Amino acid sequence: HNLTKGITGSRHIHHADISHSMGVILKNVYEKQSDFVEFTTLLGKKRLQYHLTDKAYLLPPNMRTISRFMNMSSWVFWGNEMLDCYDTLPEKMQEAYAFIKDYESLLKELQAVLCAVRHVEAICKNEGFSIMTSRKCKLHIITHVLGNAHSRQVHAGIKMLEYFNREEALLTANMSINISSDIIESTFGIYKSKKSPNKLYGVTSFVLTIPLYPKVSNESVTKTINFKERIVNVKLKDISTWSIEHLSKNWVTERTKTLRKVS
Repeated sequence: HNLTKGITGSRHIHHADISHSMGVILKNVYEKQSDFVEFTTLLGKKRLQYHLTDKAYLLPPNMRTISRFMNMSSWVFWGNEMLDCYDTLPEKMQEAYAFIKDYESLLKELQAVLCAVRHVEAICKNEGFSIMTSRKCKLHIITHVLGNAHSRQVHAGIKMLEYFNREEALLTANMSINISSDIIESTFGIYKSKKSPNKLYGVTSFVLTIPLYPKVSNESVTKTINFKERIVNVKLKDISTWSIEHLSKNWVTERTKTLRKVS
């Protein structure tokens, strides 16, 4: 929300992230559908029921609570693989997972939509978003999502086309842009995974490592960085001064100082 507001306030053109946009489309189309709700609820119950039993080796992947509709592929593809191999399963397993057959049409429908989503995301992330790639994506959606399909699948396809039409209208003839926030999320994700899990620390000077990842991940850029010069010219005192000027108090440090005085 902060990034979106900042871009809007700066009057720059804002392109919606493709992965989040596809997730919102899936959520709007399927979230309240009775068969979707029934099946996802049943998957959760079966995971609990078969956990630590001899049926557990075929359990579906866990469904994420956060960004669930951006991460549906694993359990949808699992369901379709189970349908494909169902007749070859031992009788005991067929009985345990027979419920999947009741939702075959839903799983096939979801797989068609998700395959299209993954395909258009791959095009836009690898080739860049341009008028040419947008039209390539729209053709794929028309071919593989629309047509003689379930009304919900058609609805999802139309919403996907609307997204591409809207984003394409913001382009000029020769533009090719990055329409994915993956690099931003990866950068902050690496920072979050390496920083202290103790929330009392708040934001520390370790935050200065955030710009480092995009630089060292590209070998051609890494070769141009003089690391020795950085180490020689930037002292711990400089980092401490920066922290005092820009960061709030570190409550863990304050706690240590206070208790040390007492002892």
